Amino acid sequence: MAYSFFTVMPVFLVLFWLVLFLLETKRNISKRFLTFFLVIALFNYIAHWFYFNHNYSIYTIFDSIWVFTSLSVFPFYYYYIRLLTKDVQINWKWIWLLIPSVSLALFSAVIYVMMSPAEVNTFIHGVLYHKSGFETTDSLLVKLQKLRLDLFKAIFALQVGFTLYFGLKLIKEYDIKVKSFYSNIEHKELGSIKLLLFFFVFAAFISMVSNLIGKDYFISNPLLLAIPSVTHSIILFGISYAGYRQDFTIQHFNKDIENEENSKADKLTRNLSGTEFDDLYEKLNFLFEHDQIYKDPDLRLSDVAVSLGTNRTYVSRLINDRVNKNFCDFVKEFRINHAESLLRSNDGKNLLLEEIAMMSGFSSNSSFYREFVKKEGIAPGKYREKYLGVKNN
Repeated sequence: MAYSFFTVMPVFLVLFWLVLFLLETKRNISKRFLTFFLVIALFNYIAHWFYFNHNYSIYTIFDSIWVFTSLSVFPFYYYYIRLLTKDVQINWKWIWLLIPSVSLALFSAVIYVMMSPAEVNTFIHGVLYHKSGFETTDSLLVKLQKLRLDLFKAIFALQVGFTLYFGLKLIKEYDIKVKSFYSNIEHKELGSIKLLLFFFVFAAFISMVSNLIGKDYFISNPLLLAIPSVTHSIILFGISYAGYRQDFTIQHFNKDIENEENSKADKLTRNLSGTEFDDLYEKLNFLFEHDQIYKDPDLRLSDVAVSLGTNRTYVSRLINDRVNKNFCDFVKEFRINHAESLLRSNDGKNLLLEEIAMMSGFSSNSSFYREFVKKEGIAPGKYREKYLGVKNN
């Protein structure tokens, strides 16, 4: 019973999320692509189900499909990251990423067609399932199928490394852009996507170990099948959940930038001298220390540029040169300092922490709590209790 459950669990999980994505009425291009990714994953786990339930004749067909889907998941996930961070529409030139999966799947399918029934039995039962009684001398076609298995392992490992390296690079570049323009990056940053990428690689490691020792090992040791089944199910749930909630993408960022490009401030292109930069920095500090513009949770770099009568490039460069921070971190420091002053003062003694968060410019209590702990090492409530003896409320 448990064995059957673990063979089918990833299939039902993918189906669950597929239904949710298909019912989603406001799917952006990245969500539509992730839906297609889940379709590929569905066929992959259906192939797994046929294998572990000994559907030999059907698996003979699905084996080549399994090759294609297994070697497609990482290229597809990499391109999903591109649609979140760089590409505003699908660029078909990246279809070359599927060349290894298509080529090896076709190679496998052609060899299967050329093989005799006896050779198919030798390969399926003797090689894939390691059953006794099929240790006959390998024919050329069986040897070619064995070569395909080795090529699969090598290509899969390369794809994992490629996706991890270039995926993290895209996320890093995107985060820099977002933090340089918005003061509030909640629901805009890709921290969950980045974390899931590492977990996805871990799941791939489990798959590589499984392929190395042979999937038939889990048939002989059915309880161990829970390890890859649960691991892959958790990753699939995480990827789907994060993708379902990720509404903000590079499309929205570019649209916000485009809306600001026609503003008066961004038409200023004259270079500023060193003295003018000093004056500009004084004006910048006045805006934050006296006018306290950081209290606006939707404050953007372009808003500051308009107030200073200059453009976004100058303001961004000014902040980076003078305090070595991006715009988001620069604003965040003022917000936390203001919250600290409230938590230490009698005026803030009877305020709820949610009120202090809003008064300081944070868009939510959760972001306030997270950033405060990151800077001070203790929770806001504990901080106030330390100075005023007031319990958290």
